[in-house]
Amino acid sequence: MTEFSDWRQFDYDNSTVQLWVFKKSTTPARFRAWHVRTDDEVEQLFRETIKSETARISEPVAYSHIAQNNESSCLLHSLQESEGLIALLQAVDVPENENAAAGLKQLKGAIGYLVKFQGEEETVYAIRKTAPTWKPTVRKKMMNVIFVNGELSAVPEETFSFDSYFDFYCFRESVFISAKRAYESTVSDKAVYKKSFDDLVVDPEFSAIFSNLDVLKNYVGQNAMHLRRMTVIQQKAVYNRPNFAQRLKEVSELRGWEINFDPDGKIDVSPETARTILQVLLDHRLLSEVTETTYDVPDAEAI
Repeated sequence: MTEFSDWRQFDYDNSTVQLWVFKKSTTPARFRAWHVRTDDEVEQLFRETIKSETARISEPVAYSHIAQNNESSCLLHSLQESEGLIALLQAVDVPENENAAAGLKQLKGAIGYLVKFQGEEETVYAIRKTAPTWKPTVRKKMMNVIFVNGELSAVPEETFSFDSYFDFYCFRESVFISAKRAYESTVSDKAVYKKSFDDLVVDPEFSAIFSNLDVLKNYVGQNAMHLRRMTVIQQKAVYNRPNFAQRLKEVSELRGWEINFDPDGKIDVSPETARTILQVLLDHRLLSEVTETTYDVPDAEAI
């Protein structure tokens, strides 16, 4: 909580502001970044933006692959667990005079921008994915005009829109995530989740509870959310509990979940029951003892 409080109370008014744009790279560095020169007015707008956001975000919620935050919270993640973000910070932490200044080509093709707020001893990093209007294919289809003195006038084509919020922030050893999907698409590698799933389906303890895994593999496919869910399933390993399949069969029959089992008592996945089986493996199909109602929940915290 100390880092979260200090991030909110950081002296943004007296910070030095630097803007960087970046692209993903196929090299081991993972990112390329360019420093963008800005004037005082733009820098002050960035200060006002982050002050507004730190005032809005009032509580952190522990990050997990399937956790979600609300409009007044952020997900709290350890920087050491985010190799992608570490790589991005390394790309922008070289002195700006040692890195190429951004040209029009880099601005147009950037996938995101990062603003560094530098105090006397510490730095806050704020990152946002670029708006669709930055993409060359989109820009060709748009006209840029401005309303001045009662009429619309054309403005130069090369305009760039910065949103009045950021997707995620880094301070000290913590990441504060306001927009999870943007965070994961920017600094996470989908291939990591795919490898976790590939490892899981060949795990003898996991495969032993199923009659056949082909339907489950097809259901998960390349879907990013399903792959993240399977990563959590692997981490929780609920399927390793003694007599898991037998207990699931008993509950399914009692509650009418209609999960199928083969003569040997193994789970027989069908397209109709695949979603239910994922919820069970996540341990996210929960029964209210008060109302006797069963719920599927997006995430669960043990108490």
